[in-house]
Amino acid sequence: MFKKWTCFFYTIFFFIPLSMQASIFDWFDTTSPKAQRAKTLLENFDPIVEKALKDYQVPGLAIGIVVDGQIVCAKGYGYRDLEKKSPVTSDTLFGIGSCTKAFSAFVIGNLVDEGKLYWDQNVVDILPEFRLWDQYATQNLTVRDLLTHRSGMPRHDWMWYNSEMTSSELLRKIRYLEPSADIRERYQYGSLMYFIAGCAIERLSEKNWEEMVKEKILKPLKMKQTNFSVEEMQKSSDFAAPYFEKKDELRKMALRNISLIGAGGSMNSNISEMNHWIQLQINQGVYGDQVLISPVTLQEMHAPHVIIPGAPESKETQIYAYGIGWSVLSYRGHYYLSHDGARDGYTSVVGLLPNEKIGLVILSNKNMSSLPRYLSFQLIDRLLELPPIDWIQEGVEGVNKGREAMKSKKMNDDVSRKKGTFPSHSLEDYAGEYEHPGYGKLSIEVVNGKLHSTYNGITSILDHWHYDVFAVAEELDDVIVSLEGLKATFSNNLNGDIEQVSIPYEPQSSPIVFKKKPTHLLSTLSYLRQFTGPYEIYGYTVEIIIRDQVLFAVIPGQPLYELVPSAENEFTVKSMTSSTVRFLMEGGKVKEVLLIQPYGAFTATPKKL
Repeated sequence: MFKKWTCFFYTIFFFIPLSMQASIFDWFDTTSPKAQRAKTLLENFDPIVEKALKDYQVPGLAIGIVVDGQIVCAKGYGYRDLEKKSPVTSDTLFGIGSCTKAFSAFVIGNLVDEGKLYWDQNVVDILPEFRLWDQYATQNLTVRDLLTHRSGMPRHDWMWYNSEMTSSELLRKIRYLEPSADIRERYQYGSLMYFIAGCAIERLSEKNWEEMVKEKILKPLKMKQTNFSVEEMQKSSDFAAPYFEKKDELRKMALRNISLIGAGGSMNSNISEMNHWIQLQINQGVYGDQVLISPVTLQEMHAPHVIIPGAPESKETQIYAYGIGWSVLSYRGHYYLSHDGARDGYTSVVGLLPNEKIGLVILSNKNMSSLPRYLSFQLIDRLLELPPIDWIQEGVEGVNKGREAMKSKKMNDDVSRKKGTFPSHSLEDYAGEYEHPGYGKLSIEVVNGKLHSTYNGITSILDHWHYDVFAVAEELDDVIVSLEGLKATFSNNLNGDIEQVSIPYEPQSSPIVFKKKPTHLLSTLSYLRQFTGPYEIYGYTVEIIIRDQVLFAVIPGQPLYELVPSAENEFTVKSMTSSTVRFLMEGGKVKEVLLIQPYGAFTATPKKL
C-alpha cells in the first residue's frame, strides 16, 4: 500500500510546475532560519578560498561548518594529491594534529562523569611510576595541570619526534627533562603532558587510549573513517598527501608516524566526520538522542583555566586563555573556543562559538600553514555578519614579514660569528656515539669531509661555525620545523679529549648535553683483560679486576672504583670524573699507568709476581 502511495505522489509531483515544486520542498525543509541564512551568506565564498589557496601555496583544504546543530557546509577545495590532480572531497582524510587534544580531554571528562577520577587528582595517584625532574612537581601535579599546560615543562618535542621508543620508555624518560618554570607558574604549551593523560586513561580504563576514543566518541558519532595512525590512513583511497614548502618550492612530504605521542596529536579525520564532532560540542554533549557527556563537565572544559601570556595577535583578539583541550579567546566581543593542529604536512583548526551555536573546522595538507587560522576568522566574520576584515590578506602580509625576519636573523647571526677560527680537533675526533638520559642517543660521523649528526633517525649536515661550535647547514630528512642554523657546541675534558656536545633542542630550557660514549670495542672483555693485574704505587698495591664486564680498581680499605672507557687505553674514574687512568702500552703489554688528577699525575707500574 505504501509503495502505491509513493508512486502516486511522484506521478503527481512530476506534473507540478518547477516554481510550485520549490515551495513544496521549502514546506518539507527542516533547516533552521539561522542555518538557512548561513548558507545564503556562504554562496559567494568559494572564489575567496580558491584565491587563498594560490596566495598561500596550499595544495588543498576542506571546510566544515555547523550552525544551530545543522551541517551547512562540508566541502573540499584544491587537490589532495597535487601531482595526480586528485581533488579534495568532504571525505578526504587529513592529519588533525593537536586538534586531537580535545578528544583526549573529552575521554578524561567521561572518566570524571563515571567517578573514576577528578580534575584535581594527583597524577601519581593514577600512575605511581610517574616522575618529573622536580620532586615537588611530581607529587603535586594534577590531571587539570596536565590538560591546561601548566606543569612547568616546556615542549621538549624533539625528544619524542620520530623516536622509536615505546610508551613505557617515554614515560620513564620524562623525569630527565629540565623544566623551565615552577608548577602552575605559567602556561607552556606542549604534547608530552597529554601523552601522560593518555597513559592515565589507559591505567584507569584498562583499555588503550585509541579504544577509549572509539568507544566514547567515534562509534556514537559514526566517525568510521577517523583513525590514529598514518598506516591506517593510507588504507583509504581518499587521503590527502602532505606537502611542505622548501626554497620557495612546494614538495610532497614523507608521512611520519607520530603514534607515540598519541593523545597529544596523532589522529586523522575528514570534514564529514569532524562536523559530527562539532555538532556534539555545539549541542552541549548531546548527539542525536545520546548524551555523551555531562553538560557541566563539558562547560568545565570550555571554561578558561590559565592565561596565555603575550601581546594580543590583533586588536580583534584581545585576551587568550586555555581551557581543557581548547583555547579560549574573545573574538570581536564573542566567546570563541578553538584549537590549531599541526603535524608533518598538515595544518588544521577547529573553532566553536557556543553562544551563537556556530562551529567550523578547516583541514589542509600543507606543513605549518597559517591559512586555516586566517580563513576561519574570515568565515566567522561572514557568518556573524560583522564588518569585514581582509584576514586572508593580513595573513599573506604576515607570511612575508616572517620571511624577512628569518633573513634578518641569519644576517644578525652571522655578525656574531668569529671569523678565521678552527676546530681544536680533527673531524674524526668529534665522531662517535653521544647520549642523554632523556633525549637518548645522538650519532655523529664523518661523511665526505663533513660532520653528519643523526638523532631519532633524522640526519643533518654540520658545518664548522667557530672554534668548537658547529651549525646545522642542511637537513637530509623532511622535518615539521627546520633546525637549520641550530648550533652544536662540543666540549673537552681535562685531558683535551671531546667529552660532550650541547644542543639547544628546547629553547626554553638549558641546552641538552649529550655525553660521548666509548666505542663498543673499548668495552669488550678481550680489550679489558689486557689491563688486569696488580700494580705498585709508592709501596702500595692496587689491583685492576673485571666484574660483570666492567673494569674496577681495588684499593685496600677503600670502595671499588669503576673505570669507564673514555678513549683508547684511557679510563675515567666514575665517582671522580676529574680523575683519569691512562695505561701506557709497549709490545701489547702495560708498561706503566698514569693516574691523572687535578692536582697532579702519579705513576704506577705492573707488580712483578
